[in-house]
Amino acid sequence: MKEGKFPLVLLFSFLLSACSSSFAYNNIDWLMYWYVDDYVDLSPSQKDMLDERVALWQDWHRSIELQKYQDQLKNLKIKLDSGPLNQDQWLREFDEAQEHLNRFRTKIAPELAEVAQQLSLEQIEGALSALDKKRQESLIKFEKQTVAERLKRREERLSEPVEDNMGKLSQLQTDIIKKYAHQFIPTFSERTAYQRTLQNAAKDIFANRNAPEFKQQLVSLIGDPDHYKTSEYEATLAYNTRLYAKMLAELNLTFTQEQKLRLDAKLDEWVDLIEELISG
Repeated sequence: MKEGKFPLVLLFSFLLSACSSSFAYNNIDWLMYWYVDDYVDLSPSQKDMLDERVALWQDWHRSIELQKYQDQLKNLKIKLDSGPLNQDQWLREFDEAQEHLNRFRTKIAPELAEVAQQLSLEQIEGALSALDKKRQESLIKFEKQTVAERLKRREERLSEPVEDNMGKLSQLQTDIIKKYAHQFIPTFSERTAYQRTLQNAAKDIFANRNAPEFKQQLVSLIGDPDHYKTSEYEATLAYNTRLYAKMLAELNLTFTQEQKLRLDAKLDEWVDLIEELISG
C-alpha cells in the first residue's frame, strides 16, 4: 500500500480509475494488453486463450459483481444522508469493498493460472526482469525524495480523492488532513520487500512447473497474495487503514451543505455509471 493510498480508497478506486467509462470497461481486453506488454510478449495462441478467459470474467463481473458495487454505493448514500459516519462505520465500508476484490481474485485465480502455465521459461524470466527494473526505478525515485517531499506528497494523496469528491476544502479540512498525514507509518520499504517476496515465490513455483502441485501453488499465489505479507507489514497496513477511517470520520463532521450535495451527486454519478456498465 502506498503512503496515503489505501485499499479501495473511497470504496471503488479500481472501478472508478480503471473503468471510469463504459468504453474503458467494455474494452478492458486491449487495455490489459497495453499494460501486460510492459512485462511479457504473448504469442497469438496465448492471447487467444487470455481473450477467452477475459470475456468470461467480464461476463461474470458484469452480471453478478457490479450489482454488489452498486448496492454498496446506494447504501452508503443513504447512510451519509442520515448523518456523518464514524470510524467503525467507515472501516465496515472498507471491509465490504475489500470483499469485492477478494471475490475477484478467487474467481480468476484458477483460470489465470492455466494461462500462466502456457508461458515459456524465457517469458517468465523476462517478466520477472521487467518487475525488477520497475522496482529499482521506484527505489531510485524514492531515495531522491527528502522527508519533507515525501510528507507533502502524502498530504496530496490524502487530499486529492477527498477534494475530487467534495469540492474545494476549507482551511479546517486541510489542517485535519495535514494533522493525519504526520501520523501515517511509511510503507515503502515493507511494500518493496513484500513485492520481492511475491516475485521470489513465483520464481520458485515456476522453477518446479512440472510438479503435481504446480497449478495449486500458482492459484494460491494469485488468489491470496496477502498470505505473503509479514505480520509486521499487515499490522502497519491495518494501523494506516484505521487511521484513514478516523480521518474520514473527522472530516465527515466538517462537511458543508455544498460539499454534502456535491458528494451526493458524485455517488449518483457512480451508481449511474455502474448501471450503464451492467447494461453493456
